Amino acid sequence: MFIFAVAASAAFAAEAYGQDCRATDSNLTNGSFTASAKTGGCVKYRFEARPGQRLIVTLRSTDNKARFDLQDGAEDETGSNFYENQASFDGKLEFEEFTIEVKGTASAGFTLNVKVTDR
Repeated sequence: MFIFAVAASAAFAAEAYGQDCRATDSNLTNGSFTASAKTGGCVKYRFEARPGQRLIVTLRSTDNKARFDLQDGAEDETGSNFYENQASFDGKLEFEEFTIEVKGTASAGFTLNVKVTDR
């Protein structure tokens, strides 16, 4: 079993597409996190792994209406990657920290799976 420290936060905005997200705390269980939900307008997740670990992320818009903005690395981190307006994403992230914003109309569905792994 991997020892890890991961913090996740999710936020739900009540109305329209593109509204600012507010964060609330959520925890991973046994090295993984799964969410299957509606966007509610905007949902924001932030994850961090310990040094030497990486996160494998799978994102899907279940109805092809949700869109994802994914920041791999901190905003000020050299070499960080930004994936904008994605309908899906599968990959191992390069940095130990990343943020995902899921946007769409309140009824847009999505699934998110995150797993901790060694480099």
